[in-house]
Amino acid sequence: MAERIGSLGDRITSLSGSLSAVLGRLDEKITRYERERTENGDVEQAPPPDNFRAHLFSGGGGR
Repeated sequence: MAERIGSLGDRITSLSGSLSAVLGRLDEKITRYERERTENGDVEQAPPPDNFRAHLFSGGGGR
């Protein structure tokens, strides 16, 4: 039983490492894509919704 648990732990560790690497690459690609779209002017800035409260996102300086 202990051997099976150890084997499962090794597989989980391996899977976790692989998943972390894949998610890192995906994040880099998304970031690059968004930057390129912004630099090329392909993105239109949408106005904030009517109920948007900017002071909540100012770092807490307006409390």
